[in-house]
Amino acid sequence: MHWDTVDFVIRSAAGWFFRARHAESWIFRGAVAVLIAIHGANWAFSYSGPIWGTPGTVEIGTAGTIPDGILWGVTMICALLMIGSAVWAWRRYSDEQERLSRKKVFVIEGRGLRDDDGSPLKAAVPDSIVGTRMDYLLDVRQRKDGLIVEPEDLLQPIGTMKTWLHQAQKGNDRSDLTTVYGGLTAVPLTFLTGVLLDDEGDVVVMDWDRTASRWRLLDGSDDGLRFQITGIEEARSAREVVLAISASYTVKSEDLATTFTHPVVRMTLRDSQSSHWSQAWQSALADQFLGILKQLDAMGVDRIHLVLAAQNSVVFNLARRYDKRNLPKLIVYQYERPQEARYPWGIEMPVAGAPAARVVHLARAGTQSHTG
Repeated sequence: MHWDTVDFVIRSAAGWFFRARHAESWIFRGAVAVLIAIHGANWAFSYSGPIWGTPGTVEIGTAGTIPDGILWGVTMICALLMIGSAVWAWRRYSDEQERLSRKKVFVIEGRGLRDDDGSPLKAAVPDSIVGTRMDYLLDVRQRKDGLIVEPEDLLQPIGTMKTWLHQAQKGNDRSDLTTVYGGLTAVPLTFLTGVLLDDEGDVVVMDWDRTASRWRLLDGSDDGLRFQITGIEEARSAREVVLAISASYTVKSEDLATTFTHPVVRMTLRDSQSSHWSQAWQSALADQFLGILKQLDAMGVDRIHLVLAAQNSVVFNLARRYDKRNLPKLIVYQYERPQEARYPWGIEMPVAGAPAARVVHLARAGTQSHTG
């Protein structure tokens, strides 16, 4: 047997004996303690010989020696308890390993804003998320370092990702599956990914920490900051509205005016520097988002033009909250600062009866064409 294997076995056994808190470990340790106590007492009561510092020979309690029958019986019972607890521990370990072998973690990483490969998301998934890792690179780059020249070509890769996930999940219990998502992609593509993954059960969202240059979980605390809502009254009689969400940057009115002629409803964070590293905070914002969508639907709005300035994880989590059956039609737009029309194209989401996503081009305010 290789020394590394022996070392692993010894360390594992020592760890189980001294640190485990399962019932079988307590039984094993109790049996060992009883054996040590009874044999130690038997030896002490039977001892005859010199004691350090005492001249001559000293005999200790020879008349109190534990009878062999009792000693043998207790030893056998303790041995059986030790063997039984060891078997119990092995069965627990085997069952746990079998359970863990069924668990799968699907890691979906979206890349679209830069041509460099960067740090892989799979390597950043913490060990606390247990399961066999299966990663998928959702590559929506067009080798233009952040510039999207043919958005129609990017719809298929997102659809292919969804197909891959469904195929990988087949034959597995949903309780054994976890999906991890993280990405650096354009807002419309991120939103579409969130819409398609909204029913995938347990989805853990990670985001890129630009300050630390690493992926991290949304494990921060909720600072209590929420969206401020304006413009609802102005949109009361409109069939189409622009919903402008300002989270990381302010969506400027002058930029909206280059593209849209519809009433504007705003959801704005008072402090755009607020940390978004809190799943609870993002969930609260998503609840607000859903509430405004329901309100617009009740007012008779038929189509929403969504403009988002937010971090990738915020966009993704807002998208997962969109009700695909009961809310208005939705187009999510891409911001392009150098162009005359600052929001030249968007993706119409597969919601409200739309069978598939498609690209909408806006040449100027109020003029649309559909492709994809």
